[in-house]
Amino acid sequence: MGAAEDALTSWAATATDQQLDLGPSLSDLGGADVIIAEAQVLATGPHLPLLLQSLVNPDVPATQDTLAALTPAIDQGFRQPYRAWVLLEACEILNNEPVLSNAYGRKAATALLRHAEAALDGGEDPAYAHPAIAGLLPLCLGGYLNHRRLTGLLTDIRGDEPPDALHRLPLLIGIAYDHYRDDGLLGVLHTLEHAPALPPAARNDARYELALATLSAALHADQADEVMRLLKVAALRLATVEDAEEARLDARAYRLAVTAALAFADLDGQRTSTVRDRLVSTAHDLDATVAQRFAWAARRHQPPWLEARGHTEAAWHQLVATLRHVSTRLLEPSWLDATKVLAEVLQVYQAGRAVYTTSAGDGLEQILAPAVEGAFIQEMALLYHLEQALQHDAELSRHPDAQQLVKRVQARRGALQSGAPAEPPGKPVAGQPFSTWLPDNLDPAVHHRILGVLDDHARGFALTGNVLLDSQLESLHAALAESPAWKEPARSYFTSLQTHFLRFLHDRFDAQADKLGAMTAYLGPPKPGQKLWLEEDVQNDCLQYLTGMLEPGSVQREVIDVASGRTDITYTPQPGMRFIIEVKRHESKWTRDGLEAKYSAQAANYTATTPPFCILFIGDHSNHSKGYTSLQDSVWHTWLARSPTETPRFILIGVLPIGGFTPSELTRRARLSRARRTAQPRAAQ
Repeated sequence: MGAAEDALTSWAATATDQQLDLGPSLSDLGGADVIIAEAQVLATGPHLPLLLQSLVNPDVPATQDTLAALTPAIDQGFRQPYRAWVLLEACEILNNEPVLSNAYGRKAATALLRHAEAALDGGEDPAYAHPAIAGLLPLCLGGYLNHRRLTGLLTDIRGDEPPDALHRLPLLIGIAYDHYRDDGLLGVLHTLEHAPALPPAARNDARYELALATLSAALHADQADEVMRLLKVAALRLATVEDAEEARLDARAYRLAVTAALAFADLDGQRTSTVRDRLVSTAHDLDATVAQRFAWAARRHQPPWLEARGHTEAAWHQLVATLRHVSTRLLEPSWLDATKVLAEVLQVYQAGRAVYTTSAGDGLEQILAPAVEGAFIQEMALLYHLEQALQHDAELSRHPDAQQLVKRVQARRGALQSGAPAEPPGKPVAGQPFSTWLPDNLDPAVHHRILGVLDDHARGFALTGNVLLDSQLESLHAALAESPAWKEPARSYFTSLQTHFLRFLHDRFDAQADKLGAMTAYLGPPKPGQKLWLEEDVQNDCLQYLTGMLEPGSVQREVIDVASGRTDITYTPQPGMRFIIEVKRHESKWTRDGLEAKYSAQAANYTATTPPFCILFIGDHSNHSKGYTSLQDSVWHTWLARSPTETPRFILIGVLPIGGFTPSELTRRARLSRARRTAQPRAAQ
C-alpha cells in the first residue's frame, strides 16, 4: 500500500456519514504532492472514481495546477481501467462535475470510444460496452467528441455482437435517437427487438424505445388526423411492452397519458359522461403509476446525467392535474383540451429524455432536451393559451380590441384543426409566428401585452435548460413527500402551481424592467415622485402570469372570507380545493429566519380549511445598490405547526428583488461612490 491508500484507510475509520457521502479530499489522501506522485497507481486501480471525486471535494477543491499535473494519469486510467464497474463510476463522476469534464472530457471521450468499439467487436470484455457508451453519450452532447463518431458506432450494430455487450444498450440508443434523429438508430432497435440471443428484458427495452419513437413522431406531426393515428400506434406498442414484462411503470405511464389524449377523439361517438369517466379513471391510474415510479426510482441507482428529475416529476403531476380539470368541462371544443394534454405529454417526454451535461464551449452545466418541434401541437397550445388570456386576463378582456383578436385566433385554430392551410389573413406566407400577423391597428399597449403573453407561454411550457430550477423542484418534491397530506388530488394541483410559480420567479429574476411595459416596471427603480412600488404591483404581475398558465378561471384576486381575511392570489382548481399565494413587500435587509418570523403565520393561516400547502411571495424592496441575493438563496421552504397534533403546514418561500438596478447602473453608482470618497480627503486639505 502507498501513502495515499494508508491515508485513505485512516480517514475512512473516523469519517462521518456526511464525509463518507462526499468522499475524501486531497488533504485526506495525504495532500496534492502525494496524490501526484502515486497518481498512476491510483488511476489504473479500483480507486479511479475516488481520485476523481477528491478533486472536486467542496472543502478542498483541487487547483488548476493539480488538475493539469494529473492529466496523464487520469488519461491512462480511462484507457486502462481496472474493471468495467470502475469505468462506469468514473464516467458518472466525470459527467456530473463540470470541472472534471472541462479538464479531462476530450481525452476520456476518445478512450471511451475505443473501449466501446473493442467491446462490440469482441476484442475486449463485453462488459465495457455499456459503461463506455453511457459515458460517451453525455460527452458527445456536451461537445467533447463529434457525435457522428458515436452514431456511426451505434448504427453499425448488427445484432450478432456478444449479448453481454448489447443487453443494456437499447435505452442509450433510444436517447441518442431522441437527440440526433438518425433513422439508422431505429433500425438497430428493430434488430435488437428481434435478436434471439438477447434476454427477453433487453428485447422489451428495444420495443419500449421504438414505442417512444412513435410517440415522438406523433408529437412532430403537423395535422390532427396524423397525430391521432400515430398516438394509437404508440398506445398499442406501449401496451405490448406492459404485457411482455411485469412492472413496466414507464410504459404504463406513457400509455395512460396517450390514452387520455385519445379520449377526446371519442367525444363525437360516445356520451360525454362516458368520456368523463374514462378521463377521471385515467387520471387516477396515472397518478398512482407516477407515484410508484418515482418511489421505485428513488431506491435504485440511475445515472445522474440521465433525466431532469425535478422537471420530469413536475411535468407528470401537471399532466394529472390537467386531466382532472378537463374531465369537468367537456362541452368545450374537444381539440382545445386534447391539445393542452398533448402539450403536457410533450413536456413529460422532453423532461424524461433530457440529459445533464457540461458544455465544452463555455464549461457551463446545462440540461439538453430532445429537439421536438411539434409545430402543430405547439401552435394549437399557444392559440389555446392566447384565447384564454384574451377572455380571462383582467387587462385584456376589457379592451375593445380583444374580441377582434379572439376571432382571429379562432379562425387560425379552425384552419389548423381541419388540416387546411393556416394562412394568416392578409399575409402571403403560411406558417408565420402568430406575433407577425397581429392586426396592424392594434392598440400599442395591448400589442405589447400580447407579446408578453406569447413570451410567457414559451417560457412557461418549454423545458428550461436551467439546472438550478430542476434541483429546486426535485428538493421540494422530496420535502413535500414527507407530509401525510401529500395525496391526490392536492399533490398534482399544488405541484402545478409550485412549478409555474418557480418558473415565474426564475423569469422575473432575469427580466429587465421594461419586459412587459407597465406590468413589469416594478422590477426597476420607482417612477419619478414615487418612493416605493406597491405590493399590488408585484401581485398583479404574478396573477397575470399564473392566469395564463393554469386552468381558465381557476386563479382569482383577493378572495374574501378566507380564514377571516382576504387572500392575495387564490388558485381553486376544483370546488373545495384551494391554494393561496400570500404576497408581501419587504423594505429592509432580510434573513430567512426574519422573513419566516414576520410573515409565515399569516400565510399558513389561510390553509386552515384546505390542504396544508401554500406559497409566500416576497417582493424585496430593500437597498439594492450593492446587488441582491442569488436566486438559489431566495427560494426555500419551511414547516409550521401550531399544535403537536395538527399536520405541519408547508410554506414555499420565494423572494424577488424589486425596485432594483441594472448591472451597468450598479457599476456606475459604484464608480460615483468611489469618486466621492476620493474627493472628500482632497476637499479637507
